[in-house]
Order: sequence, then C-alpha cells, then structure tokens
Amino acid sequence: MAKFMVKQEIRSRLLAARNSLSADEKSVHDKKLKEKLFATRQYQKCCNLFCYISFKSEIDTHEIIMQSLADGKRVFVPRVEGRDMEFYQIEGLDGLVASKFGVPEPGPDNNRIFSAEDTADDEQLNANLMILPGLAFDPAGNRIGYGAGYYDRYLQSHKNIGFYRIALAYDFQLIDRIEADEQDVAVDMIITPTKIIISS
Repeated sequence: MAKFMVKQEIRSRLLAARNSLSADEKSVHDKKLKEKLFATRQYQKCCNLFCYISFKSEIDTHEIIMQSLADGKRVFVPRVEGRDMEFYQIEGLDGLVASKFGVPEPGPDNNRIFSAEDTADDEQLNANLMILPGLAFDPAGNRIGYGAGYYDRYLQSHKNIGFYRIALAYDFQLIDRIEADEQDVAVDMIITPTKIIISS
C-alpha cells in the first residue's frame, strides 16, 4: 500500500507540473523531443513504429505519427479492449474514435491488429520501436504510467517479439529512483529536451 501511495503522489505532482506548462513552453519542448527522436538510429532503422496518440497535456505525438508515415514506416497505435490493449495499424489520424477515457483510438478491425507476422525475420533486430507514455521515469528506465498497466501487460505477453522501448519526457519528469514491481517493464531509452539516457 505504501508503494502505491508513493506512486500516486508522484503521478499527481508530475501531472500537475505537466498541465501547468504554457502552450509556448510545450511547443518548444515538443519540437526538441521530436527532433531528437528522429535523429536516433533506432528511429531511422525501425520498420514498425508503435506510438500512443497524445491526449490533453501529453507530449504531442501527432506530428511524430505523420512524419513516420511519410518516412514509409508502418505505424501502429493502441486500442484498449477491457483490461487488454492491442496495436492497430493506421494510415493517418482520420477516423479515430474516442475511447471511454476520451482518448483517440482506432476502431475495431481484426485485419489491422499487429502480430508477429508483421515483422519479417530479417527485420527482427531493428524492426519494432515503441514510444511509451508515462508520468515519471528514472535513469534505470523504470516508469510510472497512469496506473492501469496496459503497456506492462502488453509487453509481458509479447516477450517473443522484440521491441526497442523509448520514452519521451520533459526534464522535470525524471526522478532519482522508481521502485519497480516485478511485472513492470522498463524502457531502453529516455529522451528529454536536454538529454538522452540509455538505460539498458
């Protein structure tokens, strides 16, 4: 219970800090984050990009998604289905529907769900890049998300598929240490407007 309360306090504090950014501050930071991401070898070499669709004060991913499509990458975005989440391929941001949380997501279409067959054997090493959302991160790559555990469960259940995991974060979202649970999945890289941390 104590660990849960600590995580809840961190969530509340950093969500408030993120919500307090002015539109101009956010725009400047998001532009730097986007440029740093596109400059990484992991982005340049990936075939499939898995990315959340930003909502409210989250770091903007709309331009990242559109640029990735323009770069010829296959883009997959999440859809929540009960306690589970699947990634669906999209060709653009049109036609998205609001989830029960108000988050934009693709409609159900089994033909667009990502599966291992979407990654050719010779692409496996550099194929799949995932951008994970979160409210706090530490230098070891541990993260505090929104508390529902969708990404942790998805990655745990797809261990046979290699994903390179990147978090985009504002500098104030970096904290010294997060006490991770056994089921938590860490990120491999954290990109902030001022630094890149390789955690693996």
